[in-house]
Amino acid sequence: MKLFSSFILILACLTGGIAVAQDYPAKPIRMLIPAAPGGGVDSAGRIIAMHLSETLGQPVVAENMVGAGTMLASEALARSQPDGYTILMATSSHIVNAAVRKIRRYDAIHDFAAVSLVGSTPDLLAVNAQSSIESVAGLIEAAKKEPGKLTFGSSGLGTLSQLEPELLKDEAGINMLGVPYRGGVPAVMALIGKQIDTLFLGVVALAPQIEAGKLRPIAVTSKARLPRFPDVPTMAESGFPDWDTGTWYGVLVPAKTPPAIVATLNKHINDALELPAIRDQLTAAGIEPKATTAEQFSALMKTDLAHWQKVVEKLPELKID
Repeated sequence: MKLFSSFILILACLTGGIAVAQDYPAKPIRMLIPAAPGGGVDSAGRIIAMHLSETLGQPVVAENMVGAGTMLASEALARSQPDGYTILMATSSHIVNAAVRKIRRYDAIHDFAAVSLVGSTPDLLAVNAQSSIESVAGLIEAAKKEPGKLTFGSSGLGTLSQLEPELLKDEAGINMLGVPYRGGVPAVMALIGKQIDTLFLGVVALAPQIEAGKLRPIAVTSKARLPRFPDVPTMAESGFPDWDTGTWYGVLVPAKTPPAIVATLNKHINDALELPAIRDQLTAAGIEPKATTAEQFSALMKTDLAHWQKVVEKLPELKID
C-alpha cells in the first residue's frame, strides 16, 4: 500500500510539473543581467529579452544586478524558484569565478541548468595608440628588458582580463605589474591616459576607442582574426598556438527547473538567433551569435571550468578570497 501511495505521489508531482510547463509563461519573466547598463552582457540580455517578450507573449524584464564580479546575480538566480520566471544572462565570468574564488554561496555547475549559449566575443590585447609597442613580440621584448616596469590593467581581481595577462606572463616568462580597476571602463580610461601600458578586454569595450584612434590593438584572443579588425593578428599567430580565450554569453535558470520549460526557452532563444535582425543587432554590439542545445552549453561550461581550474592550479596566486 505504501509503495502504491508513493507511486501516486510521484505521478502527481510529474503531472503537476507538466501542467505548469504547458502553461508557461503565465506571467512576466525577470532576466538578471550581471553588469551595469552598456557593454556586451547588457546588450545581449536586452536584445534577447525584447525578442522573448514578443514571442512568449509575456514581458521579459531586464534587470541589471551589479556586484561581486557577477556573483551577486548568480547567487540571486541560484536562490530563485525553479519555475522559469527568473533567468540569468550569464557570462564566462560565472565560470571564471568558480575557478578563482575561494568563497561562493552556490555551485556554478550544479545549482544551475543551462538553457542556451547566445554568443561570444573575443578579447583584444591593446596598448595606447602612442605606445612604441606594436606587437605581442614587442611587448614581450619590452617586458624582458625592464622586468616589472610594464603594467597591465584589468577590470578587477578574478576577472578574465586579469587571468589573460597572468597567463601571458607565465607562458612568455615575463614580469609585468597588474593594476586592477573597478570595471572595464576605468581600465580603458587608464590605458587612454597612459596610466597603464596594456590591457586585455572585450571587443565591445575597446572597439570604439580603437576606431577613435586612441588605442591600438596588437592581438585578438580568438583562434581566427576578426572581420572588424582584419589586420590584427591572433595570439596564436603571435607565438601562442593554443591560445583561445574570450567571453561567452548564455542563459541559465535555477537547477530543477522543469525540462519542458528549459526546452521552451531554448527553442525561443535559438529561433531568435536565426533571425537576421537579431543577428545583426548582436553583431553590431560586437557579439558573434551562437545557438546551442542546453546540453552543448552545459558541456561548454564544464570544459571552461576545467580549463581555468588548471590555470589556477598552475598559478595558485590567482586564488582570491
